Amino acid sequence: MKYIKIAAATAAIALAAAACGGDDKKDESGSGKDPAQLKVWMMGDGTPEQTKFLDTVETDFKTKHPNTDVQIKYVPWPQVATTFQKAAAGGEGPDVTELGNTDVQSHVEQGSLADITDKFSGWADGKTLNKTAVGNDQANGKTYAVPWYGGVRAIWYRTDWFQELNIQPPKTWAELSAAAKKLQDAKKVPGIGVPSDQTNALVSFIWGNGGEVATKDGGKWAGKLDQPQAVEAVNFYTGLVTKDKVAPEKYIGKNELEGPQRDFALGKLGMYIDGSWSLKEMTKVSSKDADKWAVFPIPSKTGGNAPVMAGGSDLAVWKDSKAKDVAFDYITVLNNAKNAKAWADYSGFSSMRSDVKFTDPKLAVFSEIAGNVKFTPISSGWGEFEQAKKVLPNAMKAIMQGKAAEGELKKANEQANKLLNP
Repeated sequence: MKYIKIAAATAAIALAAAACGGDDKKDESGSGKDPAQLKVWMMGDGTPEQTKFLDTVETDFKTKHPNTDVQIKYVPWPQVATTFQKAAAGGEGPDVTELGNTDVQSHVEQGSLADITDKFSGWADGKTLNKTAVGNDQANGKTYAVPWYGGVRAIWYRTDWFQELNIQPPKTWAELSAAAKKLQDAKKVPGIGVPSDQTNALVSFIWGNGGEVATKDGGKWAGKLDQPQAVEAVNFYTGLVTKDKVAPEKYIGKNELEGPQRDFALGKLGMYIDGSWSLKEMTKVSSKDADKWAVFPIPSKTGGNAPVMAGGSDLAVWKDSKAKDVAFDYITVLNNAKNAKAWADYSGFSSMRSDVKFTDPKLAVFSEIAGNVKFTPISSGWGEFEQAKKVLPNAMKAIMQGKAAEGELKKANEQANKLLNP
């Protein structure tokens, strides 16, 4: 297997000697002789462990396509947008690509992805995939991508501290606030970390109160952030900092990686919200208390588990690929039960397959949580709303710094109405 890593956003995309999808020019329709080379883009910097995993996937893939070599290109996340733009403009994209699941709709709108409806419907394993996640990959009755993994969130806590203080995993907002207060008083550390720049956590509280970020009405997205359910949820979340004072102000303007993760690992924070993948990272910081770490689902206001956002990655066939059938075959191998489990155990991300669970019992609850996922508005404008303009993070920051939630959410809602309808 050949590997390439893109070094900078401004660099030109390295091109293989063969045309995209190999040098079989007769393979224009995606069928016919196997290509000599299949180009696969993976997001991120890549690691030796990931490379080893992908080598195993290629070995499996070659049992059906022995004459096709797989070329993996790692695209660092900060350079993803520029790389895809160049590929779309130059017609020199991959055959198979990983892409963020919240970016799928913008790629569909741009016409970058192949219609894989027939291929997907003929793939038996497709029935194991989370239906909500599959819906995120569809538009106008057609399928353009396949869910791969999802990063659902839960609340990390210390089992020894909960046991010592007779705290049960909270099932309501009131219980969560009370647990944070008890931890803070007894252990002299902040009870919980709630960064302002953690949209994936915030939306669970909104959904857990029956609210929405936006809903589609008459073909257009209508913001719902100014509705009572959303306002109440935001007031609770920010109020952990401003009212209950069980969450520190030092995380304002930051995300979960910029303090809370490290503080929790070092025993300097009672609880914090993060995903299954964080276990590996926290252990790197300190494994001293790792045997005492556990998670419980984000609670809804009055009881039960709140829906969670499955931020993660999907797999797609590039529209200009000359080997679409072979490209889809690679996706089915990468995401079969065996490889999906191996990837989940390595990466710490939940598989979107219902038949794949984590091997580590500490992470088992994430597999259950992943069965209750929702998606933020499936709009090509979501990237602009959340990533470029940072509408919700900026609103949370302002509210945590003293602004009224009603006013900030009214402004955020106006931006939702505009940005989600590009």
